[in-house]
Amino acid sequence: MKVVGCDTNPRVVEGVSKGIPPLSEPGLPQMLKRFVREGKLKATTSTEEAVRESGVVFIIVPTLIDRDKKPEYTAVENASREVGKSLQENSLIIFESTCGPGVTERLVKRVVEKHSGLKAGEKFGLAYCPIRAMSGTALRDLSHYVRILGAIDNKSLEASSEVLRTFVRGEIHKVRDIRTAEAAKLFETIYRDTNIALANEFAMFCEKIGIDYNEAMRAANTQPYSHLHSPGVGVGGHCLPVYPYLLEAEADEVEENMRLIKMARQVNDGMPKHAVRLVASGLRAAGKPVARSRITVLGIAYRQNAKETRFSPAVELIQLLKRRGARVTVFDPKYTSSELKQTGYDAKPTLKMSIEKADCVVLTVAHDEFKQMKIHDLISAMSRQPVIVDGTHTFDPVAVEKTGAIYRGIGTGTWTK
Repeated sequence: MKVVGCDTNPRVVEGVSKGIPPLSEPGLPQMLKRFVREGKLKATTSTEEAVRESGVVFIIVPTLIDRDKKPEYTAVENASREVGKSLQENSLIIFESTCGPGVTERLVKRVVEKHSGLKAGEKFGLAYCPIRAMSGTALRDLSHYVRILGAIDNKSLEASSEVLRTFVRGEIHKVRDIRTAEAAKLFETIYRDTNIALANEFAMFCEKIGIDYNEAMRAANTQPYSHLHSPGVGVGGHCLPVYPYLLEAEADEVEENMRLIKMARQVNDGMPKHAVRLVASGLRAAGKPVARSRITVLGIAYRQNAKETRFSPAVELIQLLKRRGARVTVFDPKYTSSELKQTGYDAKPTLKMSIEKADCVVLTVAHDEFKQMKIHDLISAMSRQPVIVDGTHTFDPVAVEKTGAIYRGIGTGTWTK
């Protein structure tokens, strides 16, 4: 197929036109360069021009929340308007952005029909197939994951299935309507968010009574119906911190109070503060205040082995430490020191330079590079009576404390004083 990519950002369009991807994703640069070179992909800022040339239109724009944590569908509305202006009869629209149940028909369908003068189901097809992909594995995920598909009518459903089948090797799971597909996407994401919140609550309880949560979790998960997640310093990415609020808004419309979902968000949003409490506890045991202590935060990305900081809990953690007067250095192997400095962080070029003379090291994400660190090398580079705060259960607490260092970890209560 020949594909036209549209974006409102001229820099993105210019880069893609040259075969330069706008984001870091393994395998993407080589693929992009090849398709641009072969003339199979071009980019433009003119959605009208691209839609006029196309028989199939994918709408994949951000769905966000505002400061009040209410859904922000402006990008969806704008894209739908631009698509509607040039939509040809018998075209097919496949909407892929995550949204609340009812948004595709209430917003996308309405706006496209208004600006095209065409009626969905009669003059053009409309389907919903939410994206299922994570940073770092997106190319594999897009082609191999099961894809959920709902449509406005059976003709749209079958046509969309045929289009998706050209690049999806996994199952295409068809559901009865668009709202079911919209709900399924939110449910799967919110399930993870709520499970992580449960893990975080269990972990904080374990710290209080002297249990290692991870050991208890592994034991519990030997039961086939137990699927406990790992705890951490918080939840990041463009999905989990946002999507619960998209469902909550729809629930409010029908006067259904999503109590559990709201509580889970509160728990996960509070984990950076809990990590700071562990830092303070460790430094207190070392006879040092948080203020003026040299603290190195290892990891700014929200997820291991990914170069992505959207809603990363490490960002809030760093801000909280700075507010308490700590001198914070940041190191993440996925970013250069220049990239980190450009976003306002104190950063050094190497891991060794970053931890040198540090009073405390906080591990927020389990990148492979961090897993390969030697405890002795880490401790020997730090200051006297160093503190290790492990938010990922990467280090062995016993091995850390054998070096004379103080260990604190999320869910590792045996070593928390």
